[in-house]
Amino acid sequence: MTLRRFETHKAPGNPKVLAVDHPAAAEARSLYSRHAGNASDRVLVSGFNSSKIGKQCVKGKWKGMPIFTLTLEERRTCPRSCEQWLSCYGNKMHWSRRNQPGAELEWKLDRELRDLQGRFPKGFIVRLHVLGDFYSVDYVERWANWLNAYPALHVFGYTARTEDDPIGRALRNMIRTRWDRFAVRSSGKKLNARPTIPSTVVVRSEDAAGNAIVCPAQTYRSDCCGTCALCWQSKRQIAFLEH
Repeated sequence: MTLRRFETHKAPGNPKVLAVDHPAAAEARSLYSRHAGNASDRVLVSGFNSSKIGKQCVKGKWKGMPIFTLTLEERRTCPRSCEQWLSCYGNKMHWSRRNQPGAELEWKLDRELRDLQGRFPKGFIVRLHVLGDFYSVDYVERWANWLNAYPALHVFGYTARTEDDPIGRALRNMIRTRWDRFAVRSSGKKLNARPTIPSTVVVRSEDAAGNAIVCPAQTYRSDCCGTCALCWQSKRQIAFLEH
């Protein structure tokens, strides 16, 4: 079974780094075009269209579940404290459709999640977020409500929110109590209240990863997220090579 539309992906390394005074960095926005999440667009897209995610999980506790992705606008929805503010991998993603945050997006998400619950009652996965981050406490609470309303929903992803941020505190509580279906990792150990929140780190080389597991999909040790499953299967720190 082919899990990805694109058989290869760009090798890690050589990130596109913006100058501190670059307009996209100063104005907290993407370098590229933005699309509103309106009623004519699907905001949840099959992981088949991603070069690294894949359309289905084929191992572990979420085996057999299809994978969908949600992309927001980088920097606009992210905390300025993010260590990758200038070097975000979105700087090299020209063609990604970036959905805009707010009520219209959340209305569309509710409709699509309800549809997926009906189509895949045994389980489906949503990757949050290919680009962007959790942008409000209310948005975090919407995901908590969706987990309650749609028992087939399973989430994995990453956040750069911190403990001194109300959004980060809301996420920390969600992660601690609902990891079995809300496997969101803290980027750079920013939510490290006890018990420890699973985390990720960005490194320049595999040698710099220390005890962290270097992302197998980046290093071709696994074909894609769907064939790896470590980000939601394990609580060990995951290292991503800068890209």
